[in-house]
Amino acid sequence: MSIPVFSSYIKRKDMDSVLSCLMTDSVGPGVYHERFQKAAREYFGFEYCLLSRSPIDGMTLALKALGSGTSEVAVLSALAPRWIGYALKEHGVEIAWADVSQETANPSASDCVAAMDALGRRATLLVLAGGGGSIAEDSEYQELGLPQIEDVTRSLGATRGGEQRIFSSTLSLLSLESGSLLTSGGGSMLFASGKREATVLRNLADGLLPELRMTDYNASLGLAQLRDLEKGLGKRRELRSLFLQSIAGKKYRTFAQGGDAEPGCFSFPVVLESSIKDAIAYARKKDVETELAFVESCVSAGLVPEGRCPNARSLAMRTLLFPLHQRIGNAGAQKIARVLATLP
Repeated sequence: MSIPVFSSYIKRKDMDSVLSCLMTDSVGPGVYHERFQKAAREYFGFEYCLLSRSPIDGMTLALKALGSGTSEVAVLSALAPRWIGYALKEHGVEIAWADVSQETANPSASDCVAAMDALGRRATLLVLAGGGGSIAEDSEYQELGLPQIEDVTRSLGATRGGEQRIFSSTLSLLSLESGSLLTSGGGSMLFASGKREATVLRNLADGLLPELRMTDYNASLGLAQLRDLEKGLGKRRELRSLFLQSIAGKKYRTFAQGGDAEPGCFSFPVVLESSIKDAIAYARKKDVETELAFVESCVSAGLVPEGRCPNARSLAMRTLLFPLHQRIGNAGAQKIARVLATLP
């Protein structure tokens, strides 16, 4: 049986939590919504957390909270998920497309400045998305003087100095869709790190339609998964250490993370120098599934103008994701490690 790239790892106690919710006959946003909201705020250490039914809803609310709208300009990585690009465009925000570092898959501050120069307009917002799971120094972006919205879905669990990184962007967004490190079966969390932004989010939440709020059904699953998040991250970090040994000294590599920082463990990305089709076929023959790392990115979706962001285009065509999740047992881990050590 093949090892899938992603697994939401739904356990019996997760099912019990959802069943308990269903037995209350309250499926809309209610008690479980409030419990999940409170638990998430306490776990991540933010001032306020708003739960919505989709990541696109969450991004739209973030833009409203920051007062961004028509005629505004946002800097966005070409490797950001395409739903972010669509959400910005639907909100009337023009995008200054930033290229990325080949080493980290993140744009640098100078890349962001170059994106604004290419557009010929000064941006009013920076939207970050750690496409490769690695994180940049927060101080690097602060020099731009722009409010920030950060999609932390792939960098969740990243550490600096041995401690879990506390996201310091103005607003942070976590997708809870299928395959995410933390899932509720659909939806998103929008966090405010400061008191002023928290007040704005609370005011937005007070007037939010019930149809945009996360249901108790989804919140009950997310609440159960949050309780085991630290254990799951620990297992993923152990697997990552094993896989790093497998690719040491090879021509292919994963994304770099400088200093004492460690990336998030959403998956194990490998940047290839050889044929990606051969690597996919080889891994499949060994019962290990893979997936193009940036198949759902803005650049892969054709949102980035031709000729722009060459580094992002290159990484989108030669980066593969390998399985890295809690469902992988010892035998599966050794199988993946052998494949990584012998890729064509």
